[in-house]
Amino acid sequence: MVEVCIFTSLIVVAVGGFSESAERALGWTHGFGWILLCLLVARGCARKIFPWALLAATVSPLGPVGCTAGIEYLARRRRRGVA
Repeated sequence: MVEVCIFTSLIVVAVGGFSESAERALGWTHGFGWILLCLLVARGCARKIFPWALLAATVSPLGPVGCTAGIEYLARRRRRGVA
């Protein structure tokens, strides 16, 4: 969820043309955060905590939004009792 907030802030700053230094800082933060998110999801997939489709959603162009949507989908599915 944090990565989605960083990504959203980056988009707002970039599209709004506010501050180049803020855009650069948010860009680097998003980049490293996305790499860390991908590594953590990959580790979860290897340990059979997540399905491999979640990693595909994470590394897709949707990035953190795809990962967050995938995790929410899995949580709702688990709550309904679907294995």
